[in-house]
Amino acid sequence: MPKISFKSKEPEESTDKSHSEIFGFVLCALAILLILALVSFHQQQPEKNLLGLVGYFTSFILNYLIGIQSFMLAFFLIFWGTRHLLKDPFEDPLMKVIFFALFLLSSCILLSLMSTSSWFYNLKKFVLFDTAITDGPYPTRISKVFLGGVIADYLYQGLPYFNLKILLTPTGTFCTFLLILLISLMSLFEISPLALVDHIKDRFQKLKKEAPIDETASFSVSNVESIRRVWPRKLKAPEEEEAIVELDLIEPVEPIKKRLLPKIKASELAPAIKLESKKKITTNGYDLPPITLLTDAKKVDQPLLKKDLERQARILEDTLLSFGIEGKVGEINCGPTITSFEVHPAIGVKVQKIKALENDIALNLQAKSIRIIAPIPGKAAVGVEIPSPTAQEVGFKQMLISYRNNPKKFHIPVLLGKTVSGEEVICDLSKMPHCLIAGATGSGKSVCINTIIMSILMNASPDEIKLILVDPKKVELTPFSHLPHLIAPVITEPNGAYSALKWIVQEMQLRYEILKQLGVRNIHAFNTRKQDLQLEQSLSIPVPEKMFHIVAIIDEFADLMMSTNADLETPIARIAQMARAVGIHLVLATQRPSREVITGLIKANFPTRIAFKVASRINSQIILDENGAEALLGNGDMLFLPPGTSQILRAQGVYIRDEDINRVVSFIQDQRPANYLIQSFDALSEDPLFAEDGEENEGSDSLYSRALETVVQHNNASTTFLQRKLKIGYARAASLIDELESKGIISPPDGAKARKVLIRPDII
Repeated sequence: MPKISFKSKEPEESTDKSHSEIFGFVLCALAILLILALVSFHQQQPEKNLLGLVGYFTSFILNYLIGIQSFMLAFFLIFWGTRHLLKDPFEDPLMKVIFFALFLLSSCILLSLMSTSSWFYNLKKFVLFDTAITDGPYPTRISKVFLGGVIADYLYQGLPYFNLKILLTPTGTFCTFLLILLISLMSLFEISPLALVDHIKDRFQKLKKEAPIDETASFSVSNVESIRRVWPRKLKAPEEEEAIVELDLIEPVEPIKKRLLPKIKASELAPAIKLESKKKITTNGYDLPPITLLTDAKKVDQPLLKKDLERQARILEDTLLSFGIEGKVGEINCGPTITSFEVHPAIGVKVQKIKALENDIALNLQAKSIRIIAPIPGKAAVGVEIPSPTAQEVGFKQMLISYRNNPKKFHIPVLLGKTVSGEEVICDLSKMPHCLIAGATGSGKSVCINTIIMSILMNASPDEIKLILVDPKKVELTPFSHLPHLIAPVITEPNGAYSALKWIVQEMQLRYEILKQLGVRNIHAFNTRKQDLQLEQSLSIPVPEKMFHIVAIIDEFADLMMSTNADLETPIARIAQMARAVGIHLVLATQRPSREVITGLIKANFPTRIAFKVASRINSQIILDENGAEALLGNGDMLFLPPGTSQILRAQGVYIRDEDINRVVSFIQDQRPANYLIQSFDALSEDPLFAEDGEENEGSDSLYSRALETVVQHNNASTTFLQRKLKIGYARAASLIDELESKGIISPPDGAKARKVLIRPDII
């Protein structure tokens, strides 16, 4: 049996990098020595040359051959060596040398053409203008000034009958070699003339008029401080401007205009952030936590980003071509952790053919996973998303500064993260109005929940928003236990979660009754109403001055449903259907998005969904109704389905540290102690008013009798059958099936076979 060994490529790569750096250092050293030799050159005094006879003869030959352009040779060596030292060497050194030779030839001929001008004669002190070689091509022109060297002068006017001066005339020679000079320069520095023209054209258009931007009060994807980097195939520099791109999902409000910002240096940006963070924000006598409590995101230096992305773009094109698919990479959107390549296929290429090559493309790009969007909505291109060469942290502090500096405010702001193109994703939970979150362990789901809570704490007072937190793990949400924003302590028991949901239903009904008697439609109209004290005091129920929003966040929702006999689905569905108008919102999170947990009734009332990395395609289809979440990278990489649209955004979630959470919580607790409206929902579950419907009480006996009658009459003993007939949730139906089995009404489960009903209908 042959022996198979696996060798790491890291030593070979590090050796290549060290060789490249050594080569770059040698080139720079040679260039510096050449400059010293040229600067200290004296034709009649060789001993004065700083490099001795070697430097003298080197300078003599170069000045004789190419004249003043000898210095350009030294500068080219410095340019070449610097690229190696910066770990960005030429991809094709031979072509660079050829283009530099064309540049030297054209510039030398142009200098020879203009050397007869009197003002050029003043440059003679920098070059060898008298040749001492008697057998050279110019023995009779001792006083001639050769600015471009003898080779160029010989081609221009030294050749008999066939020189450039005769063939093209001075004007034609000037135009021809000026064009060659420009082409060689653009090739040397990789400048695209079309991209340059487009860039200049765009700049003039932006200076002429400023484009207005529509706002929305629901969902925004904004770009501040030149965060978005959209590069064409040659990856031109990002534009230094501020832009806001928003989806018009709700009623539009008065538009604001785009502001063009000057280029901001890092040293100038830091004081601006510091000034803003010191500003105290007060609402109703309550000071919002300052931004100084938060930590700056770690900055990642990406010197090789451009080179790596160009290399990946070429590999992508070559991979498609190897499978008979012709296509060109257009724009490259570089985000925090994901880079999106826009591939423009040739006419006649089927999009599904590219989609089928997902694994082959991932193999050639050496990527852990890729995602293909075929096609990109609104574009004639296919999107290929791969992990960025260097991941960049999305800081909560920077996003919060961006939101606070934005004149548009949300009722319940949620700072989610940044898209693959670097645009900020900020949502209004009051317009969502409920959210489903799914993600496996380590995918970033818990960090997302912490981000939602911190977004509320940093922007709202306890009088504006109240929280109900359910944490079956008992460790994820404990830092928030003593906040004044909480209606009750963090709930850790399944029975307490059911009691909290029933309390929310009762609160919802009470609020609707208040709105009905006052004749207002929603919580916003109620809080902005003109108070009529006489009318409000005459009502049968007490009317508060203002209603606060209630946000209930339930973590590990699937485990809750499996660990309790209570019917959690019914109150959740009722709240999701009706609670938006009275300012009550639900956020459900689960590790296992199964169909028994996220039923069709729940999905229909949770239009906003966030999917982190899940275990399988089935889980992705359950949470998003399509594949993709199983191929995410984890650590905050997510797919976001905004409300009111079917277009899914890929984004990198905000990362917030535990130290930041502890500092913010301590700041809030120092201002106000916890003032719970309910002392404990876990204890409240013992109250008969909030008892579980699945317990042995009067309601349980009645439901058991109905279940027994239904199963025996239809001779069908399945959980889904009871769910459909009795209109109850999965957990309660499963509990009834277990009870029927324990009393001998139905048989135990027998693999995939259906349970048998063991009694006859006439017995009951």
